[in-house]
Amino acid sequence: MLHSPPLALAPDARAQAATRIHQSWARCADLDPALLADPNPLPRADLDMRREAHRQLLRLAEPSLGALSALAGSMHSVVLLADASGLILHERGSHSFQDKARRVALQPGVNWAEPLRGTNAIGTALHDGRAVRIHGPEHFLACNSILSCHAAPIFSATGEILGILDLSGPADDMRDYVLALVQRMARGISDQILGDSPLRRLDFRLGRGPEDDTHALLLLDDDARIAGANEAALQALDADWSRLIGTPCAQWIAGPLHARDTPLHRHDGHPLTGRLIPPPHAPARPAPAAQHPAPASRPTPRPAARALPEPDAVSAPLLDQAVRALDSGLAVLLCGETGTGKEVLSRHIHARSAWSAGPFIAINCAALPEHLVESELFGYEPGAFTGARREGARGLLRQAQGGVLFLDEIGDMPLALQTRLLRVLQEREVQPLGSDKRIPLEFGLVSASHQDLKALVAQGRFRADLYYRLQDMPLHLPPLRGRSDLAAFIEDAYQALEGSLSGDALALLARHGWPGNYRELFSVLRRLRCQHPGPDPVMADGLPVDIAGGPLAGAVSPASAPSNGSPGHDPIASAATALQKDEEPEAGTDLRALERQAIEQTLRACQGNISRAARHLGIHRSTLYRKLQ
Repeated sequence: MLHSPPLALAPDARAQAATRIHQSWARCADLDPALLADPNPLPRADLDMRREAHRQLLRLAEPSLGALSALAGSMHSVVLLADASGLILHERGSHSFQDKARRVALQPGVNWAEPLRGTNAIGTALHDGRAVRIHGPEHFLACNSILSCHAAPIFSATGEILGILDLSGPADDMRDYVLALVQRMARGISDQILGDSPLRRLDFRLGRGPEDDTHALLLLDDDARIAGANEAALQALDADWSRLIGTPCAQWIAGPLHARDTPLHRHDGHPLTGRLIPPPHAPARPAPAAQHPAPASRPTPRPAARALPEPDAVSAPLLDQAVRALDSGLAVLLCGETGTGKEVLSRHIHARSAWSAGPFIAINCAALPEHLVESELFGYEPGAFTGARREGARGLLRQAQGGVLFLDEIGDMPLALQTRLLRVLQEREVQPLGSDKRIPLEFGLVSASHQDLKALVAQGRFRADLYYRLQDMPLHLPPLRGRSDLAAFIEDAYQALEGSLSGDALALLARHGWPGNYRELFSVLRRLRCQHPGPDPVMADGLPVDIAGGPLAGAVSPASAPSNGSPGHDPIASAATALQKDEEPEAGTDLRALERQAIEQTLRACQGNISRAARHLGIHRSTLYRKLQ
């Protein structure tokens, strides 16, 4: 059911937003009502494929999603991440509100682009490329008026929209600071994407003081030309992506570029402070040609598509064994807990083996939809089945020709498919669906699993003959907690992010069990660096609660405020003092409401910046997060 368009709420602050909403309503006015009916979500298998396609975005967004979901839970709201088409990929937050959101199809697997759901925060932010709040009756569909939604785009280094971050809650609880907070979190994800680039970064800010923790970032190629920028850089240089990309950095910023804070200035003379950050990882060194001669039938060598971290003292011996085995025609099986770096090691094996000139094809056996596994792996001829592409498909196994095939999570492959895969691996030829021809294959084989394949064989869940075909050379990757040099490794990893740790913080990090291994560690370290961008070392009370061992106390304990009722008593100041002492409000003083008022006023004044609000309140960020919950 549709309703009348909303009226502008104010001629000043809301005028521009109201104009955008009216423009969106005008775009939606001619939509076919049948297109706006509540859609059915994508099937789980198809949604998993979309998530796999956006794995990097989901990985880099994880710290921001985690931080924002803590707030969403306390606000009876949900955090959503949509892709560039408007399809919701991820959801977390209040379980009670998730049930309400599903009544209007606000859930993973549903596309909320404007042509499908009318005016809404995700769709309108996607269309305009700007953050927006759509509250209650501002939604085009009357059924969506139960929502108050705040969305902001996530940009690539060159300005393309990669996704939309959204926080949605009940329409009867609107908070002015939420949109600014979502926008800041979305920009943080964009910065993470820039930080994941193999290019050099110029990190700079206006002026030469540390008062603003917002950093402008430029990506520079080998010729010092600008290859990417974040939104802060666009604002600092008063430019847009179309004007910046491909131009010399010296055209915009003058001064010596060093790996330390350096006085710089804009082309108009405005002072800047910046430093040049080298690429996060050095590219893998190619193996000597004499040691690993490439077969004559291999394709022409081409440069590696992505940079890899150099193997350390733990993985280097395993790498040498694996390369020798692969070059001898043996299949390599990597075993180890989740997050121990099996895929990273497999890419090193490819890069240093005789197969390095060919492609590296990674197949996540746990993520392939069962009804599409055969067509995805083996390919198919034109017209092989209903819905097949007119030109057919080669399949992933044929794409690995002349390179390395990496079968990740092989223990999750369906039994019925294991038989066909075994035949392909034994005969090294594949028969596409709908074809009577067998096509020869030649590739190196690396498999990986976090499960005990021997136990799966004993349980009848994995074929014994396939297991013995895969484990010519079994290698076990030890967990992170088993490293004898764990503290030094963590310290070096954080220093590579241009940060430092106090002794107490390092001891707590080294004592943690790290069930997610390297993946969990690097996620935590990147989050710490995002939260502590300055040169000061991270202290123990700045670590996540699950690592520090419990709730963290406030960082500051100023003198007590005057007692209630005394001359000059400021109730909000009293609430702030209670916050600084990290204590509960006293009974009968109604300080809880004042405490909440102090927090919300400070968040509003700081435009949703949690770090800055915590500093103004004189408490630690973790205390503020806990108070918000």
